[in-house]
Amino acid sequence: MTDTVENPELPRSASYGAEEKRTSLPDPLTLHPSNTSGLVLVNTLLDGRNYGEWSRLMRLSLSAKNKLGFIDGSVKAPPTTDPRYPLWQCCNDLVISWILHSRQPNIARSVIFSGTATIVWNDLYDRFSQGDESRIYQIRQEIAECRQGSLSVSAYYTKLKGLWDELKSYQEPITCSCGMMKKIADREKKERAMQFLMGLNATFSQVRGSILMMNPLPDTRKVHGLILQQERQMEVATRREISPASHAMQVTRGAATQTARSSSSNHKDKHCTYCDQTGHLVDRCYYLIGFLVGHKWHGKNIKPKNRRAAAHNVEVKKEADNESPTFIAEEYKQIMALL
Repeated sequence: MTDTVENPELPRSASYGAEEKRTSLPDPLTLHPSNTSGLVLVNTLLDGRNYGEWSRLMRLSLSAKNKLGFIDGSVKAPPTTDPRYPLWQCCNDLVISWILHSRQPNIARSVIFSGTATIVWNDLYDRFSQGDESRIYQIRQEIAECRQGSLSVSAYYTKLKGLWDELKSYQEPITCSCGMMKKIADREKKERAMQFLMGLNATFSQVRGSILMMNPLPDTRKVHGLILQQERQMEVATRREISPASHAMQVTRGAATQTARSSSSNHKDKHCTYCDQTGHLVDRCYYLIGFLVGHKWHGKNIKPKNRRAAAHNVEVKKEADNESPTFIAEEYKQIMALL
């Protein structure tokens, strides 16, 4: 086993300097090939009413590209005689183009002639951040009225958490060294847990009562986990109740189908000797017992097709039988008159 020996000729601070150089951020004036002027950084375009959400998304995107200093003023323009000035101007124009492509066209035209990205950003802040108080009021109202309804527990929690996070983005951070911030944070967590429990459906009333009896009250993530576990148990119980009922329904349907098939088979086997039709016997033939009320042939003496031909033949035969003696009698009288 060998020990690691440090190089005595290399100062100890040199190794730290090399490590710091490897982990430090690149120069903000560095341009990556993927950073084009037509790039749209965020999908949510600024329309004048969503400045809070839009500015948050833009800050995240610009920070990821190491260009946040161009809007907050930390990356200042070097003198025009500085060799790095053209590079700064190129990065500044690139950030301006990103901002212009991330808002509605009517808003973009109003700041298209601004000189720096900082001026453009501050102008948008002065114009559209004035409605923050109205948005804060709207968010608080949505939180108070937020209910689970037809949403799942996870979807309801996600919706509520989005409102909490957006509301927090409008609040300026408070710093102090007296320890009050921890109490404020604990009170905020308790308030959020209460808001989440208040909006749950009545089916969670039992587990909600158990959670409210806990001391101290868990935070929203813990409460969400407990409610989610209860929801899954309810889903399992519902499946167990549905499975026997579904099996019984399938058995009932099978028996009904078998009965219907048997009935249909028996129905086809029946034959009426009067009307010569299948499906019934002679004692149930409507041609004999009469048609039901509401039928077009109700109260009428209708014969089946096979009986109509037979009746016609009988009537023709009767007429022929009646006419034959009459014709012979007339002939007989004529003969007698001649005599």
